[in-house]
Amino acid sequence: MKKIISHIGWFIKVEWKQYTIMFILLIGISIISLAPAKVLGEAIDIIVSSQLTRQNFIWLFGLLLLIPVLRYLMSFLYNFMVTKEAQKLAYQLRSNYLKHLFKMDSKFYEMYEKGDLISRVTSDLDSITQAATSLLEGIIFNVGLIIFAIAVMGMTISWKLTIISITIMPIGITILNIIRNKKRKYIKIHREIYADMTEKVLENVEGQKTIRAYVQEENDLKRQYDAINKDIESWRYIVKYENWFTPMFEVIYGIAYILAFSFGTFYIMQQEMTLGGLITFVAYIGQLYGPITSISGIFTQINNAHISIDRFEQVMNEKPEVHDEIDSKAIIDFNVIEFKDVTFKYPFDKQPVIKNIDITIKKGQTIGIVGPTGAGKSTLIRQLLREFNVSEGTILVDNQPIQSYKIEDIRNLVGYVPQSHILFRRSFDENILIGKPNASSQMLDKAVKLADFEKDLMFLHDGLHTMVGESGVSLSGGQKQRLSIARALIKEPAILILDDSLSAVDAKTEDNIINHLKEFRKGKTNIIIAHRFSAIHDADIILVLESGRITQRGTHQELIRQEGWYKTQFIEQMTMR
Repeated sequence: MKKIISHIGWFIKVEWKQYTIMFILLIGISIISLAPAKVLGEAIDIIVSSQLTRQNFIWLFGLLLLIPVLRYLMSFLYNFMVTKEAQKLAYQLRSNYLKHLFKMDSKFYEMYEKGDLISRVTSDLDSITQAATSLLEGIIFNVGLIIFAIAVMGMTISWKLTIISITIMPIGITILNIIRNKKRKYIKIHREIYADMTEKVLENVEGQKTIRAYVQEENDLKRQYDAINKDIESWRYIVKYENWFTPMFEVIYGIAYILAFSFGTFYIMQQEMTLGGLITFVAYIGQLYGPITSISGIFTQINNAHISIDRFEQVMNEKPEVHDEIDSKAIIDFNVIEFKDVTFKYPFDKQPVIKNIDITIKKGQTIGIVGPTGAGKSTLIRQLLREFNVSEGTILVDNQPIQSYKIEDIRNLVGYVPQSHILFRRSFDENILIGKPNASSQMLDKAVKLADFEKDLMFLHDGLHTMVGESGVSLSGGQKQRLSIARALIKEPAILILDDSLSAVDAKTEDNIINHLKEFRKGKTNIIIAHRFSAIHDADIILVLESGRITQRGTHQELIRQEGWYKTQFIEQMTMR
């Protein structure tokens, strides 16, 4: 409970007025809940003693009618407020979580799977929100009702009967706590299995085209069923412990009833209490069942919330290795970028991907990068996006280390078109405008033209306003590439990076795009990673990367006169035409 309060203490401080009103309402509801039994007991004593009059009857009837009306109004107001506060808390927690995710670097996303991150922002945060909002009701209302009932039973009816009947109930709660503590480890295991199941569902939904193409539906379903069965099996352990409580407490509660009736009857015979008092006493015991079982539910929620808070805070406590410093500088343009003896190894790899790289990129140059598959071409150029810190060496921008600049400003210099093209379930124009949301319609049309996407518009029933299917499922590889290129071009970046982004287009479309870039991006820097040499034929400098090292560099004319990988591949490509 302490962990939950400390975790949402900031929210309670902000919403203290609403929590104060809810606290008062719960106290009122607790008191009103005990009133019917008291009024009923008084009525029975009046009837038994033959003192019932017209005035007494009207007074008792009016009181019994007023009590549920007042309780309804107070409960309605409380439930409205607690639901509203729960939604506010859920919004704030999810907002904080998502903001944190956007701050994290690529290493973080290698550590955590998508399904795990989703389960933490859904089921785990639901558990935290439920516990946080029901804590007030569970503790204040239920505990308050129990205390008020026991006080009224002891002070107004019989303190001896109260001690005899109530003492056995704490035994049940003690046993419940023992069971609850044993159950906690199983809940943690269940959350991890649930996250794994979510990851498999996401993976299979995203990979449906591949699964169908290889006729792997049955094997895929088997993997899904295995994951679901593991989830169900893990939940059975939790249910097993929960099933211990209800019958156990019903037995204890039945014993409390027997003790109340037995000793109550004896006290009536001894004229130590009245029949109405015994009925009121038994009614109060009946009212204790609900709060005590509710407290058990609260304990379960608290138990689940503790695990959820641990999982939530595990993510929130992660710190990105790539981050801005207090004195990070702004940058809106550059003159020269230098890679000096740069070596980079991914966090979970054993060997570096690029080694001892030295490059100078001047503003306005077009750089071509070629090399065998897996040579480290994409890894090399992604260093400009500051996804990771370099392992060794340094990258200078205008003679200053790249890490001395604000990350957002560095990334704003770059328009990056990756090998894998991410398209969202939005219209074509909305997908392009991600590059620059405030771009004018003229800028949008220009980007579409530069990416040679104009010829596709006639096939779209609503033009650029046509919706793109899930992950661009209805588009060809070339269309996806050109949409991604348009998204980068509308940004009008200082540095345009095409990471093998022309591989799915035909030769004519490739020529059109390259010619557009030559015409409209004069004076701006372009970095083109390609397998077809036609895309980098006119580059100012071409770098050949092999096994993470630059083995050749120069213009196209210079490289075809040298013996090496470039000349060999160029001859092969010319032969295949």
